Amino acid sequence: MTAIQHMAKMAAAMASPARLKMLEFLADGVARSATDLAILADVQANTATTHLQVLLKVDLIRVKKQGRYRFFQIRDEVVGDMLEVLGEQATYLTHQQLPPPHTDIAFARSCYDHVAGWLGVNITRSLIENHYLEEQTKGHYCLTTTGETFFNDLGIDLNKVKNSRRQFARACCDWTENKNHLGGALGAALMSRLSDKQWISKNADYREIFITAKGKQGLADCLGLSL
Repeated sequence: MTAIQHMAKMAAAMASPARLKMLEFLADGVARSATDLAILADVQANTATTHLQVLLKVDLIRVKKQGRYRFFQIRDEVVGDMLEVLGEQATYLTHQQLPPPHTDIAFARSCYDHVAGWLGVNITRSLIENHYLEEQTKGHYCLTTTGETFFNDLGIDLNKVKNSRRQFARACCDWTENKNHLGGALGAALMSRLSDKQWISKNADYREIFITAKGKQGLADCLGLSL
Protein backbone atom coordinates (compact mmCIF):
# COMPACT_ATOMS: atom_id res chain seq x y z
CA MET A 1 0.00 0.00 0.00
CA THR A 2 1.36 3.42 -0.95
CA ALA A 3 1.44 6.36 1.44
CA ILE A 4 -1.33 8.04 -0.56
CA GLN A 5 -3.52 4.94 -0.34
CA HIS A 6 -2.97 4.70 3.41
CA MET A 7 -3.74 8.40 3.78
CA ALA A 8 -7.01 7.87 1.91
CA LYS A 9 -7.93 4.99 4.22
CA MET A 10 -7.17 7.11 7.28
CA ALA A 11 -9.31 9.94 5.92
CA ALA A 12 -12.16 7.50 5.27
CA ALA A 13 -11.84 6.14 8.81
CA MET A 14 -12.19 9.65 10.23
CA ALA A 15 -15.15 10.52 7.99
CA SER A 16 -17.58 9.27 10.63
CA PRO A 17 -18.64 11.80 13.32
CA ALA A 18 -18.86 8.96 15.87
CA ARG A 19 -15.31 7.80 15.14
CA LEU A 20 -14.01 11.37 15.29
CA LYS A 21 -15.74 11.80 18.64
CA MET A 22 -14.01 8.66 19.91
CA LEU A 23 -10.64 9.93 18.71
CA GLU A 24 -11.28 13.26 20.41
CA PHE A 25 -11.98 11.49 23.70
CA LEU A 26 -8.84 9.39 23.27
CA ALA A 27 -6.68 12.40 22.43
CA ASP A 28 -5.67 12.75 26.08
CA GLY A 29 -3.67 9.52 25.83
CA VAL A 30 -5.84 7.69 28.37
CA ALA A 31 -6.81 4.10 27.52
CA ARG A 32 -10.57 3.51 27.63
CA SER A 33 -12.85 0.51 27.23
CA ALA A 34 -15.20 0.04 24.29
CA THR A 35 -18.11 0.44 26.71
CA ASP A 36 -16.85 3.82 27.92
CA LEU A 37 -16.27 4.99 24.36
CA ALA A 38 -19.74 3.87 23.32
CA ILE A 39 -21.23 6.01 26.09
CA LEU A 40 -19.01 9.00 25.33
CA ALA A 41 -19.75 8.81 21.59
CA ASP A 42 -23.45 8.12 22.21
CA VAL A 43 -23.58 4.92 20.15
CA GLN A 44 -24.61 1.32 20.86
CA ALA A 45 -21.93 -1.06 22.18
CA ASN A 46 -21.84 -3.21 19.03
CA THR A 47 -21.61 -0.07 16.87
CA ALA A 48 -18.71 1.20 18.98
CA THR A 49 -16.88 -2.09 18.49
CA THR A 50 -17.26 -1.79 14.71
CA HIS A 51 -16.00 1.80 14.76
CA LEU A 52 -12.98 0.84 16.87
CA GLN A 53 -12.06 -1.95 14.45
CA VAL A 54 -12.05 0.59 11.61
CA LEU A 55 -9.71 2.88 13.57
CA LEU A 56 -7.44 -0.04 14.47
CA LYS A 57 -7.09 -1.12 10.84
CA VAL A 58 -5.64 2.24 9.83
CA ASP A 59 -3.35 2.41 12.90
CA LEU A 60 -4.97 5.47 14.50
CA ILE A 61 -5.47 3.66 17.80
CA ARG A 62 -3.97 0.66 19.57
CA VAL A 63 -5.19 -1.96 22.04
CA LYS A 64 -3.90 -2.48 25.57
CA LYS A 65 -4.84 -5.81 27.14
CA GLN A 66 -5.20 -6.20 30.89
CA GLY A 67 -6.15 -9.79 31.59
CA ARG A 68 -9.38 -10.50 29.75
CA TYR A 69 -10.10 -6.81 29.27
CA ARG A 70 -9.23 -4.68 26.25
CA PHE A 71 -8.66 -0.95 26.39
CA PHE A 72 -8.21 1.41 23.46
CA GLN A 73 -5.70 4.22 23.26
CA ILE A 74 -4.64 6.73 20.65
CA ARG A 75 -1.57 5.43 18.79
CA ASP A 76 0.84 8.22 19.70
CA GLU A 77 1.25 11.97 19.99
CA VAL A 78 1.51 12.35 16.20
CA VAL A 79 -2.15 11.34 15.93
CA GLY A 80 -2.91 13.76 18.77
CA ASP A 81 -1.18 16.56 16.89
CA MET A 82 -3.13 15.67 13.75
CA LEU A 83 -6.40 15.99 15.65
CA GLU A 84 -5.32 19.40 16.97
CA VAL A 85 -4.62 20.59 13.42
CA LEU A 86 -7.94 19.18 12.16
CA GLY A 87 -9.73 21.05 14.93
CA GLU A 88 -8.04 24.27 13.92
CA GLN A 89 -8.84 23.81 10.22
CA ALA A 90 -12.45 22.78 10.87
CA THR A 91 -12.98 25.93 12.91
CA TYR A 92 -11.45 28.07 10.17
CA LEU A 93 -13.30 26.44 7.25
CA THR A 94 -16.71 26.56 8.92
CA HIS A 95 -16.11 30.14 10.09
CA GLN A 96 -16.98 29.13 13.63
CA GLN A 97 -15.58 31.07 16.53
CA LEU A 98 -12.91 29.43 18.63
CA PRO A 99 -13.92 28.55 22.19
CA PRO A 100 -13.57 31.65 24.42
CA PRO A 101 -10.20 31.73 26.23
CA HIS A 102 -11.86 31.35 29.64
CA THR A 103 -13.63 28.07 28.79
CA ASP A 104 -12.06 24.92 30.23
CA ILE A 105 -11.13 23.30 26.91
CA ALA A 106 -9.51 26.48 25.55
CA PHE A 107 -7.81 27.42 28.80
CA ALA A 108 -6.09 24.15 29.61
CA ARG A 109 -6.39 20.66 28.18
CA SER A 110 -4.26 17.65 27.42
CA CYS A 111 -3.03 17.03 23.89
CA TYR A 112 -2.12 13.35 24.07
CA ASP A 113 0.17 13.55 27.14
CA HIS A 114 1.25 17.19 27.22
CA VAL A 115 -0.39 20.47 28.23
CA ALA A 116 -2.28 22.41 25.54
CA GLY A 117 -4.57 25.41 25.35
CA TRP A 118 -3.79 28.83 26.82
CA LEU A 119 -1.86 27.23 29.66
CA GLY A 120 0.31 25.05 27.43
CA VAL A 121 1.10 27.91 25.06
CA ASN A 122 1.98 30.30 27.88
CA ILE A 123 4.10 27.79 29.75
CA THR A 124 6.04 27.30 26.50
CA ARG A 125 6.28 31.07 25.97
CA SER A 126 7.62 31.50 29.52
CA LEU A 127 10.17 28.72 29.00
CA ILE A 128 11.45 30.54 25.91
CA GLU A 129 11.42 33.98 27.53
CA ASN A 130 13.37 32.61 30.51
CA HIS A 131 15.89 31.12 28.05
CA TYR A 132 15.16 27.56 29.14
CA LEU A 133 14.08 26.60 25.63
CA GLU A 134 15.11 27.87 22.21
CA GLU A 135 13.28 27.43 18.92
CA GLN A 136 15.84 25.36 17.04
CA THR A 137 14.24 24.44 13.74
CA LYS A 138 10.68 24.51 12.53
CA GLY A 139 8.74 22.14 14.72
CA HIS A 140 11.41 21.59 17.36
CA TYR A 141 12.82 23.15 20.52
CA CYS A 142 16.32 22.95 21.97
CA LEU A 143 17.00 22.78 25.72
CA THR A 144 19.56 25.33 26.95
CA THR A 145 22.08 24.82 29.76
CA THR A 146 19.96 26.91 32.12
CA GLY A 147 16.97 24.95 30.90
CA GLU A 148 18.60 21.69 31.97
CA THR A 149 19.09 23.15 35.44
CA PHE A 150 15.47 24.32 35.53
CA PHE A 151 13.98 20.96 34.57
CA ASN A 152 16.33 19.07 36.90
CA ASP A 153 15.37 21.37 39.77
CA LEU A 154 11.72 20.75 38.93
CA GLY A 155 12.37 17.06 39.50
CA ILE A 156 12.40 15.80 35.91
CA ASP A 157 14.89 13.06 35.02
CA LEU A 158 16.33 14.49 31.81
CA ASN A 159 18.50 11.44 31.12
CA LYS A 160 15.37 9.31 31.03
CA VAL A 161 13.60 11.86 28.83
CA LYS A 162 16.53 12.09 26.40
CA ASN A 163 16.73 8.31 26.11
CA SER A 164 13.08 8.10 25.10
CA ARG A 165 12.39 6.84 21.58
CA ARG A 166 10.14 9.84 21.03
CA GLN A 167 11.21 13.19 19.68
CA PHE A 168 12.68 15.18 22.54
CA ALA A 169 10.90 18.56 22.37
CA ARG A 170 8.33 19.10 19.64
CA ALA A 171 6.49 22.28 18.75
CA CYS A 172 2.85 21.22 18.60
CA CYS A 173 0.35 23.54 16.90
CA ASP A 174 -2.41 24.57 19.32
CA TRP A 175 -5.78 24.88 17.58
CA THR A 176 -7.40 27.24 20.10
CA GLU A 177 -4.41 29.57 20.45
CA ASN A 178 -2.99 29.27 16.91
CA LYS A 179 0.48 29.13 18.48
CA ASN A 180 2.79 26.31 19.51
CA HIS A 181 2.95 24.46 22.80
CA LEU A 182 5.62 22.04 24.02
CA GLY A 183 5.11 18.40 23.07
CA GLY A 184 7.38 15.41 22.68
CA ALA A 185 9.06 13.50 25.49
CA LEU A 186 9.90 16.71 27.38
CA GLY A 187 6.33 18.01 27.15
CA ALA A 188 5.03 14.67 28.46
CA ALA A 189 7.53 14.67 31.33
CA LEU A 190 6.55 18.22 32.25
CA MET A 191 2.83 17.47 32.40
CA SER A 192 3.49 14.33 34.42
CA ARG A 193 5.62 16.29 36.89
CA LEU A 194 3.05 19.08 37.24
CA SER A 195 0.49 16.41 38.05
CA ASP A 196 2.80 14.69 40.56
CA LYS A 197 3.37 18.02 42.30
CA GLN A 198 -0.42 18.49 42.41
CA TRP A 199 -0.15 21.72 40.44
CA ILE A 200 -2.69 20.44 37.93
CA SER A 201 -5.48 17.88 37.92
CA LYS A 202 -7.26 16.24 34.99
CA ASN A 203 -10.90 15.67 34.24
CA ALA A 204 -11.28 11.88 34.39
CA ASP A 205 -13.75 11.79 31.49
CA TYR A 206 -12.38 14.40 29.13
CA ARG A 207 -9.35 16.51 28.28
CA GLU A 208 -9.80 19.55 30.53
CA ILE A 209 -6.97 20.34 32.92
CA PHE A 210 -7.54 22.31 36.10
CA ILE A 211 -4.88 24.36 37.88
CA THR A 212 -4.82 24.05 41.66
CA ALA A 213 -4.09 26.95 44.03
CA LYS A 214 -0.73 25.28 44.64
CA GLY A 215 -0.13 25.19 40.90
CA LYS A 216 -0.93 28.87 40.42
CA GLN A 217 1.65 29.76 43.05
CA GLY A 218 4.20 27.28 41.73
CA LEU A 219 3.96 28.45 38.12
CA ALA A 220 4.17 32.07 39.24
CA ASP A 221 7.29 31.32 41.29
CA CYS A 222 9.20 29.23 38.75
CA LEU A 223 8.08 30.78 35.46
CA GLY A 224 6.60 34.16 36.38
CA LEU A 225 3.30 32.99 34.93
CA SER A 226 0.37 35.10 36.11
CA LEU A 227 -2.86 33.13 36.47
